[in-house]
Amino acid sequence: MYGFKGKILVVDLDRKDFNIIEKDEPYYRKYMGGALLGAALYEEMIDGLEPVDSFASDNPIIFATGPMAGSTVCGATRVNILSTAPESTGIYLSQAGGEFGPAIKRAGFDALVITGKSDIPVVLDINNNRVRFVEVGDLWGMDQLDARKQLVTDMGKDYCIASIGPAGENKVRYANIMFEPEHYAGRGGLGAVLGSKLVKAVAVRGDQETVFKNPETVKQVNRKGRKDFAESIKKNPRSFLGVLRNLGTYGLLEMNRKIGNLPTHNFNSGCPEDTVDLKHYNHETAKEEIVGRITACKNCFVACKKSSKINPAHSSLPEYESIAMLGANIGLEDDLETCMEACELCNRLGLDTISTGNMIAWLMDCFESGVLDQEKEGYSIRFGDGQKVLELIRNITFRENDLGNLLADGIGQAIDKLGSQTMPYSRFVNGVGLPAHMPRKKPGIGFAYLHGPNPADHMKQEHDWMAAHSASLKKFNLKVTSAPDALDEAKIDVAKATQIYYAAMDSLSLCMFIFGPGNIFSFDEIIDMVNAATGFELSFEDLMQIGERTIQLQRKLYLKLGGEDSELLPFMEQEIPDGPSKGAKINKTDFDRARKYYYEIMGWDEEGCPKKETLKRLRI
Repeated sequence: MYGFKGKILVVDLDRKDFNIIEKDEPYYRKYMGGALLGAALYEEMIDGLEPVDSFASDNPIIFATGPMAGSTVCGATRVNILSTAPESTGIYLSQAGGEFGPAIKRAGFDALVITGKSDIPVVLDINNNRVRFVEVGDLWGMDQLDARKQLVTDMGKDYCIASIGPAGENKVRYANIMFEPEHYAGRGGLGAVLGSKLVKAVAVRGDQETVFKNPETVKQVNRKGRKDFAESIKKNPRSFLGVLRNLGTYGLLEMNRKIGNLPTHNFNSGCPEDTVDLKHYNHETAKEEIVGRITACKNCFVACKKSSKINPAHSSLPEYESIAMLGANIGLEDDLETCMEACELCNRLGLDTISTGNMIAWLMDCFESGVLDQEKEGYSIRFGDGQKVLELIRNITFRENDLGNLLADGIGQAIDKLGSQTMPYSRFVNGVGLPAHMPRKKPGIGFAYLHGPNPADHMKQEHDWMAAHSASLKKFNLKVTSAPDALDEAKIDVAKATQIYYAAMDSLSLCMFIFGPGNIFSFDEIIDMVNAATGFELSFEDLMQIGERTIQLQRKLYLKLGGEDSELLPFMEQEIPDGPSKGAKINKTDFDRARKYYYEIMGWDEEGCPKKETLKRLRI
C-alpha cells in the first residue's frame, strides 16, 4: 500500500494495553485520512455507546494523519484531532501543525486512538510498535513548556510530543493540546479530554519511511510549488502569502484593522478608535521590532511561524487569532506587552486563546454595560484591565476561586449562574468562542459559525471575498457571484463548494495556507500529487466527494451526540456602529432564507439532519 501504513494504533488506558487494527486499501479509498479517517474511526469506536460524555472513560480521542505525512511535501504535517467536545455539544475537530502527525506515520500508523482512563497520571511512550505507560511524577502540574523540556531531556529529541498544561489537568472546558511551542490544537477543549484520562503527554517516535507509488512526481510538483511561491511573493510581497512569509499571521492585524474585520471590545466594533496608538500593527514596525526568526513546520516554504523579537523568552510570536482576541477584543489594543503576556500565559498553562479572549471580553462587557454589578458580585473587570486579565487567566486555569471555577466550566454555566441578562453579550456558539473575524463584516463566515459540525470555526470554508471573484469560482464550476457583504443563495453555493474542498484537504491533513484554493498549488497539481503518493486514480470530482463524505459523516456524528445549529446571535443583527465596516449586519430574513437553502443543497431535511439518500449516496 502506498502513502498509508494500513495500521491504526488503539491504546486502552483502562487495561494499560494496546492493539493494532489493520485496514485495507478499499478502506483508505473510502476514508482517506485526517478528518475523514478520524470521523470513521470515532464512529467505529463508539458503536453501541449512547450517549458519550466528553469526560467519560469510553470517549475516544483520535489523532489522524494524511497520506503524505512523514514526507518532504510542504504543508503535509497537519494532524487532525477528534473527540466529543468538553467545550461544546457533539464532536469537534481540532488541528495543529508541527511534527506529531508525521511522527505517528513514522511509527507505522495512520492514526492513534486513545480510549479508557488511567488510574494514575501517565505519559504514553510510543516507539514504533512498542507502547509504554510511564508515571508522570513531577510533570503533573507543570506548565506545558517546562513539561516539554523535561520530557525531551528524559526521552530524547527524536520524540515528538503532544502535551497538556494545568488547564487540561483541571478539565477546563477550553483547554488546548500543545505539540511544539509554536503549535496548538485549541478549539473544542480537547486538552481537557486528555486531562480527564490522566494523560499528561503522548510522546511518539519512529523510523519507518512513507512509501509513495511515484515519489519523483510528488517531488516535482512540490519543487514547482516552491518556485511558484518564491516568484509570487517577489512580485507581490504585500499579498496574503507574502505577509505570512515575512510577518507570520501577526501581519494580518493591520490588514484586518483596515477593513474593519478586527474584533474590538467584545466584537462591538471592527477596529480600534483612531485615537489609539497602533504603531505596533504597522508592517514596517512589526518587521523591525516584533517579528523574530522563522520557526517553520518542517519542509514548509511559506513558514508562517515566527519567534517573538519583542520577547525572545516567549514560546512563540502569537498568532493573529490570539493577539486579536487577547488584544483589541479585551481592550488591550494599545498594550502589546500585556497582550503578549496573556497569550504566552495561555500557551504555557494550556488554554485556548480564542475562547479565553471571548470569555474575558464577555465578562468585561457585562460590567461595562451594567448588567453585572461590582458591589453585588464582589468583583469587576473592564476593557483594558491588563493585570486583572493575567490574574483571571490563572484563576480559570487552576479553578482558584468561585469565579475562576465558574468560567472554567464554560459560557453556558457562567450565564446560568450570573443571569440571563448576560446572554446578549455572549460571543459563543454552542459553547465555542468566535474566532477573530467579524461575522457582520463577513456574513458568509458568520453563517458558517452558527452551523455544525465545528461551530465557530473560521477554517472550514473560504472567506467572503471569494464569492465576488468569478475567476476563482469557475474552478468550482460555479457561475454565480455574491457581494462580500451579502448573505444570499449565491453566497451559500460558494460556502458549500468551499466547505467540501476544505474538508477534502482536511482528509488529506494538508495545510490550507499551502493548499487553499488559489494559494500555491492548482487543483490539477494537487490531484497529481495525491495520485502519485497513493497510487489511486482520483479525479478532482472524486476528491470533492471525499470532502463531502467528510462533512456528512461529521454532521451525522455531531447531531447524534447532541450537537445542533444555533440561531442568529442578537448582536449579529445590529449594525456595526463605526469604522470601515460601519453599518454591516446580518439580516434575520436573509439568514432564515440562507439556512433553508443551505439545508436543501446539503441534502439535509428541514431539521438539518442528513437524509437517508444523502448518506446512502456517500456510503456512510
